[in-house]
Amino acid sequence: MNRQEFEDTARRYREELFRMYASQNMNPPPKPQPEMRPEPEPEPQPDTAEEIPPQDVQPDTVIIPEEDIPVPEESAEPEAAPSGPDEPALPKRAYTGIIRVHVATAQGAKPVAGAAVIITHMTETREPELISLQTTAESGNIEPVTVPAPPPSADQRHPESCLYDITAQAAGYYREHSADVPVFPNITSVQNFDLIPLPAGSDEPLPDGDITYYNNMQQY
Repeated sequence: MNRQEFEDTARRYREELFRMYASQNMNPPPKPQPEMRPEPEPEPQPDTAEEIPPQDVQPDTVIIPEEDIPVPEESAEPEAAPSGPDEPALPKRAYTGIIRVHVATAQGAKPVAGAAVIITHMTETREPELISLQTTAESGNIEPVTVPAPPPSADQRHPESCLYDITAQAAGYYREHSADVPVFPNITSVQNFDLIPLPAGSDEPLPDGDITYYNNMQQY
């Protein structure tokens, strides 16, 4: 094959390819269309006249309308509190009195410091009960002592009182007792002691050397 024949064959081949390509572009294949599905039919709705029970109500639960709930009638008078012999009585008020003690010597001119002061009370079984034990200060006084006292008495000629015993003792002096010191409610009872020095050369008082004072209430 010479050159001229080769060029003619190649030219015809290209023309054939152009015709095939042109015929394909002129008639493109149709695009695929989405599939059309039928719409679902609406579900039937329940009849509005029929009452639908609530979902949170249990099968055994009974619902009562408000107008059907009985309302208890209010009583006109409140119930009285029970009272009787078993009802506890109110506690009685506790009354107290105050005892002050002053210890001195030389007819009260010189306070005695360091003296022992004992306050006792006789119980119902006739046993002494210790109430206070103190020592006097430089002034000869002790701290005030609050003690039980009876209620105020309506009879001022014979007032009720509680009786206490007070003892004062110091080195170099006779021991002194004040028996049946009366104490009244809301009143301060003051007990003064005038100690008597022991004889020269004696440090301890004799067994029968104590001095006792008795407090007798004056009768009107």
